[in-house]
Amino acid sequence: MMPQDHFHPYHKLVGWALLVLAAPLFWWVSNPVRHVVIAQEVFLFWHTAMEIFAVLVALLVFITGYRAILSARKGVVVLLGVTFLGVAVLDFLHLMSYVGMPDAVSPNSPHKSMFFWLAARLLAAVALLLYALAPAISNVTQLKKRLGIAIILTLVGALAWVGLLWPQQMPPLFVPGQGLTPLKITLEWQVIAINLVTLAVLWRRRIALAQEGLMALGFAVALSAVSELFFTMLGILDQDGANMIGHAYKMAAYLFLFHATFNEALQRPLERIQEQQLREKVALSAAPDGVLWVDGKGNILMANPAIEGLTGYTPAELVGQNVSIFLPPHLREKHTQIMQSYFTAPHSRAMGLLDLKLQCRDGHLLPVDISLGHFKDVNTSHAIAYIRDLSERKKFEESLRYQATHDELTKLPNRWLFHLQLKQEMARAGRTRHGMAVLFLDLDDFKKINDGFGHPIGDELLVQVGKRMHGVLRENDTLARMGGDEFAILLPDLADAEEAAKVARKLLLVLQPAYWLQNQDVYTSASMGMAFYPSDAQDIDTLLRYADLAMYEAKASGRGNYKLYASDMDQKVHEDMRLHARLKEAMTAGSLRLHYQPQVDVHTNEIVGAEALLRWFDAELGQVSPERFIPMAESTGLILDLSDWVLETACLQIAAWTRAGTPLRVAINVSAQQFRQHKLPEKVRAALQRTGAQATWLDIEITESVAMTQPEQAREQLEALVAMGCHVALDDFGTGYSSLAYLMALPVHKLKIDKSFMAGVLTDSNSAAITRAIIALAQSLGMTLIAEGVETPAQLNFLRQHGCEAYQGWLFAKAMPADDLTQLLNPAQTVFSPTESTMN
Repeated sequence: MMPQDHFHPYHKLVGWALLVLAAPLFWWVSNPVRHVVIAQEVFLFWHTAMEIFAVLVALLVFITGYRAILSARKGVVVLLGVTFLGVAVLDFLHLMSYVGMPDAVSPNSPHKSMFFWLAARLLAAVALLLYALAPAISNVTQLKKRLGIAIILTLVGALAWVGLLWPQQMPPLFVPGQGLTPLKITLEWQVIAINLVTLAVLWRRRIALAQEGLMALGFAVALSAVSELFFTMLGILDQDGANMIGHAYKMAAYLFLFHATFNEALQRPLERIQEQQLREKVALSAAPDGVLWVDGKGNILMANPAIEGLTGYTPAELVGQNVSIFLPPHLREKHTQIMQSYFTAPHSRAMGLLDLKLQCRDGHLLPVDISLGHFKDVNTSHAIAYIRDLSERKKFEESLRYQATHDELTKLPNRWLFHLQLKQEMARAGRTRHGMAVLFLDLDDFKKINDGFGHPIGDELLVQVGKRMHGVLRENDTLARMGGDEFAILLPDLADAEEAAKVARKLLLVLQPAYWLQNQDVYTSASMGMAFYPSDAQDIDTLLRYADLAMYEAKASGRGNYKLYASDMDQKVHEDMRLHARLKEAMTAGSLRLHYQPQVDVHTNEIVGAEALLRWFDAELGQVSPERFIPMAESTGLILDLSDWVLETACLQIAAWTRAGTPLRVAINVSAQQFRQHKLPEKVRAALQRTGAQATWLDIEITESVAMTQPEQAREQLEALVAMGCHVALDDFGTGYSSLAYLMALPVHKLKIDKSFMAGVLTDSNSAAITRAIIALAQSLGMTLIAEGVETPAQLNFLRQHGCEAYQGWLFAKAMPADDLTQLLNPAQTVFSPTESTMN
C-alpha cells in the first residue's frame, strides 16, 4: 500500500495565488508615492491579531513536531518543532515590543520590535534550511528533546535579555521619520537568501522528500521569503501597507508549514498504523512460529498455520480446546494456577525468558520458547502466545558455548574461560586459605618452526604440546591456550611455591622429547614464568602480570627454563618505562648527540672516515649507554624516529665538513626495523637533498643478521642506495649465520670485523683464524676491510701483517663530538701516532 499524497488541490491553488499576487502588491508598495499609512489604532489591532495568530500557529508547529510519532524523519521533525517554540516566543516578544503595546521592561520602539522580528525570522529560516538538509533520523530520546528545548529557550532568553534591557545598545534598525536602516534591510535580505537556498535544497531533494508534504513545505519557505521582501520596503513609518502585507504573508507561510508538519508528524504516521495492522494480519498467517490467541480461561480462540508443524494439531482442531492440551496430565493443574495468576496481574514476556517442553500430538516433548503478550477487549483479558521450536537452537547453543570457552585448535580452555576459573579459584582460595599458582608458558622459537616447516606442522605441534602438558597435570588443574604459542596453567590448592616449581619442572621435562610430525622429528623448548597467590599478588590482574613478567625473564635468561616471580622484575619494568619516557623527552628536547669515531688507515694512520655513534646524557639518569637505550628503543618502536634523526644529523655534518674543505666519509648504522620499512632509499635521498650532503660521503652500515633475514629485500634496497652514490658496509661480519652466495649477490663495499674477534686475535687461535679468513675473503671479493675495537699496538700490527686496510678503536681515539674531530681533520694534524693522547 503506497503512501497517499496529502496535498489537496485548493492548497496548491491558494499557494500559487498568493505567490502570483505578491508581484502586483510588491509593485504597489515599492513606490513611496503609493505608500499607505494605516491609523495607529487600526494597525495595532490588526498587527496584534495577526501576531497572536502567528504565535498560536508556531506553537502548533512546536506541539505537532515535538509529539511526532512513527515518522521516518521523526528526529528532524522534532528539531523543527522545538526550534519553532523559540520562534513563537520571539514573535510574542515582537508583538509585545510594538509601539502602542504596554512597555515591556523598557520603552517600546520600532527598533526594539524589529530586533525580535529579525531574530524570529532568522531562527525560522535556519530551522527550515536544516529541516530540508537533514537526513532521516528515525528516533530521538526524551532527554534529547528536553535538551533541545533547553537550548532553544536559553538562546531566546539571551536574545530577550538583550532586546528588553538594552535595546538602544544595538545598532539601529529603524529611525522614525527616515525609515529602515541599511543594517535592517541587509538582514532581511539575508533571511530571503536563506529561504532561497532552502527552496533550492527542497528542489534538489524533491524525490527523497516527496512524501514529506513537500509542496506545502515549499510554499511555506517561498511565502516566508516573500514576506521578508515586503519588509525591505517599509516607509518612514512602519505602520504602512508593506508591513501589513508582510505580516499576512508570514501568517500564510506559518499555515503551510503547520500543514506540512501535521502531515509528517501525525497524519502519515496514523496511515502507517493502518497499513501496519494489515501487514500484521498477513504476517501472523505467514509467521514461522506458532501463534495462539487464548482467553482468560485458557481456551484457544485462534491458532496460525505454523502451530501444526510444531505440535501436529491443525488450527481447526485446537480452536475451542484448552491450552493444557499441550502439557502432560500431571502438570495441567499447576499450569491452570499459573495461568490464573498471569491474568490476575498480566505482563508481557519476551522470547528467551522461559524455556518449556510442549507435548505434541504424538506424545513427544518439544523444547520451546514462549513469549506472551496481553490485551483487554471489553473488559475481557486475552493473551497472545508465540511458540518457537528450540530443538536446533539448543544444539547450536551448546556448540557455541563450547566454542566460546575453548580454543578451536587444541580444544583447551581459552583465555576467557581461564580468567573465569581463575576468578573462582581465587575466591575459593581466599576462603580456604590455600595457595595457588599461575604459570605462563611460551614456546621458544615457535615462529621459526612455523616459517621453516609450515603452519600445519606448527598447529599440530601446539596440539601435541597441549596433550603432553595435560597428561602431567592434576584433574583440578586448568590448562588453557591464551593465544598463539602461549599457554597458561592454573594450579589450585598448593601449600607453597615449591609445589608449583615441581610442576613447572615436570612440564618442561615432558616437552623436551622430539615431536613426530609429518614423518619428521621436530624439537622445541619452552620458557615458563609463575606467580604465587597470595605471597606474590592478591588480585587477578597483578597475578597474571607477574607470571607474564617471570616468563619474559625466563626467555631473557636463556630460554628452556622457568622463573619464579621476584619483585626486582617489576622494578626492571618500571625502570624501562622510565627510560622510555626520558628518551622520548630527550628526542623532543633535542638533547641527543652524535659522536664520531675515526676510521684510520692501518699504514699511514690517516683518518679515512668516521662512524656516527649515538650518545645521550640525561639530567636524571646521567650518561646512558647505547647498549641500554637502543634495545629499549627497538622494542618500543622509537628506533625509527631515532634512526631518522641520526641520518639527518650525519648528513648535515657531512655537508659541513665538505663546505669546510675537509670532506670525510661518515658511516651510519641502520636498524632492522628501519630496514624493514622498505622506504630506506627514499629517506636517504630526501635527507641528502635537504642537507646538501653528497651521497658519495655516506656509508650505510647494516648488520649481517639483518641482511640475511630477507636477502631479496636487502639486495633491492642496497642496490637503490648504491645507485644514488652511497657505499654499503656489512657490520659485525662473522657473528651471524651467513650465506656466501647471498653475500656475493649484495652490493657491499666494506666488511667490518667485529670487535669480539679483535679482542681474542692475539690469544685465541680460533679468533685469529676467523679474522685471517675474513681478511682473505674480503680481499678475494675486492671489498674494503675495517676492524672494530682495536685497542693495542699488537692488534694493529696483526692487521698490518695480514692486509686489513683500516681500523677504528680506542688505540687511535674514542668517539668524539664533531668539533673535536674537525680539529683532527686539520691538514697540519691529519696523521697521528696511535700512542698519542687521543686514547685518553
